Amino acid sequence: MDGLLERTVSFAYDYKVTCRSCTGTSPLASSDYHHEINEAHMDCAHCGADVHFGPAVFALRDAEDPALDDQWVGRAAWYHTSTDGDWPYGTHTMPTETKSPIARLLSPDGLKRARERYENQALHLGTYEAAIESMLRRMHNQADGGSQFYIYRVRLREGLSVEAGWRDENHAEAAQITQQELGAVEAIRYLNVHESPGSISLAVRRGAIDATQRVALPVAAPGQSTRDLLTEVALLRAQIDEMEVHRPAALDLIDQLGAEGAARRGTAFVRSPSPEQYALLDGIDALLEDRLLPDASCPVKSAFTRALGAWRHAQYPYVDDAAYIQRFAALAATVHDPDAILRALVSKPIQELRPWQP
Repeated sequence: MDGLLERTVSFAYDYKVTCRSCTGTSPLASSDYHHEINEAHMDCAHCGADVHFGPAVFALRDAEDPALDDQWVGRAAWYHTSTDGDWPYGTHTMPTETKSPIARLLSPDGLKRARERYENQALHLGTYEAAIESMLRRMHNQADGGSQFYIYRVRLREGLSVEAGWRDENHAEAAQITQQELGAVEAIRYLNVHESPGSISLAVRRGAIDATQRVALPVAAPGQSTRDLLTEVALLRAQIDEMEVHRPAALDLIDQLGAEGAARRGTAFVRSPSPEQYALLDGIDALLEDRLLPDASCPVKSAFTRALGAWRHAQYPYVDDAAYIQRFAALAATVHDPDAILRALVSKPIQELRPWQP
């Protein structure tokens, strides 16, 4: 799919937030957002009013975003991550089990309406950053920590009709919109406030997609050696183990309850780390983030570490630090070396989509 327009990729972006008093927008550093400075409050740069910042007030980061140009939208590469290796053909198929929780809660007519809405959702495309951050969110929040993910590079059909302007995901139907609700157009732009907040994403009809290229993530083993990292992590682990040897034998109330619960279940009891041990465990995360995600913002680093923690918990048997660091480094390439992922995508066969049968 040569000739598609590409954006510059960066995970070091800051934010803009909207003041509800004057509707002006103010810059917000990603580090301030991550640390929730002043209990997540700041002064509006225009009227001085108090702004309680968060997703509900995220604003468009770039007023000159090329995605606001209808012609650019149709000529650009868009991205999507999915656990479905045959996306978009296998998307939005609702399970048919009559004993599923939703089937027990709804009447037959209600279940039919829910199925129709679920299976007719519009498809969502975004920037490369939004696609990667969507994967990280799903790994941590949607029990996909151990799932195989794919990233898709998408070419839209020529002559695509796009709704004028853009919708704010906080205030207008966008994220859960159905294909019927797109109306006469084939795509709408909306302000994404969850993945790469402040960027423009698209909700499209399935027939709007012309072709895709796909690659499985992670693309390959890490190019850099992780031996030094493993040595430093081992030193931190040794300190944690030494602290455990010298901990008082008496359990605090939380661990007492945990021990009693483990005894009832017949499972092994694992004592909670002490505050000092927690600090060293956080130090392991910080070490990996600093070495393997050096240019990413604090929120992106945190989301990545939570996602990899979900991956580790999903593994059986338990993976050691060496395997965890290898996986961390391999997947970190999606953030610190996006050019490598894009090269891998461009080298893949182009999958022309067959005509869509609703």
